[in-house]
Amino acid sequence: MRTGTGIAGATLLFDARDGEPDLVLAMQYLLDDLRAEGRRIVGLKLTSSTLRLRAEPYEMVVTVAPDPLPASAMHGLLRPVIGDAPDFARVHLGRALRTHSRAMGFLLRRRGAPLADLEDSERLLVHEGRHCLLSVLEAATPSLLIWQPGGLVLSLDEFRRADPAVLIAQGDLSAPLTAPSPDRLSLPRPGTERDTSAEQPPPEAALLTRADRRDKRSLGRLFGKPSPRPPIVPQLDRQSERLAAALRQGDGPDPPPKRRFWAGRA
Repeated sequence: MRTGTGIAGATLLFDARDGEPDLVLAMQYLLDDLRAEGRRIVGLKLTSSTLRLRAEPYEMVVTVAPDPLPASAMHGLLRPVIGDAPDFARVHLGRALRTHSRAMGFLLRRRGAPLADLEDSERLLVHEGRHCLLSVLEAATPSLLIWQPGGLVLSLDEFRRADPAVLIAQGDLSAPLTAPSPDRLSLPRPGTERDTSAEQPPPEAALLTRADRRDKRSLGRLFGKPSPRPPIVPQLDRQSERLAAALRQGDGPDPPPKRRFWAGRA
């Protein structure tokens, strides 16, 4: 997040074993969640690689990159501060950084004048970004995500359990996360034999019939086939945030006095 600008975002990285990200399904889940809260959608635009959605006072953009990110984009990545406990997910996340095959970007921006309290504005922005990003993650599940621009690398489970304070705080600068070099990825683990057939799964299209491929299309899931998603339950924590924001706005300007006309006597 960029402090003081009202912008938060994340980069989602997908492995070859992950499903292909679907912008249509992400749009459907975002619309369902926002409308369940009573939010008004004032703008929507969907292309083959970009989704733009505006729900006042926020605007979000979701983009899909069919190719992996360049190695130059893997610098300055950090892990959350966990103290003296060992970071068991560090090796797995570093390997996933190198082997990812595609990426998705998520950006949330607050429109209008910024709030007077910067800390409160930052907390609300992180809370809104995390909630909207959870809807996108349900439609397109990645191997890991990078909370930007702080460069905080988190697994999917870590992000779902993360407190908003973790996303606001800076990562562990003493131990930056770097992706392993390609020569290290080719080395087998000690005591194990290298099985090249297991590293390259067969193409998904080769395992599906024509009917299966037709059912997996986005338009079929959106319009013709009921979604397997469970019903949306009320987000009580979200309602408290909206109520607190409304109370901070105060009373608006007084309405102009009404003019009264009296008919004279004949």
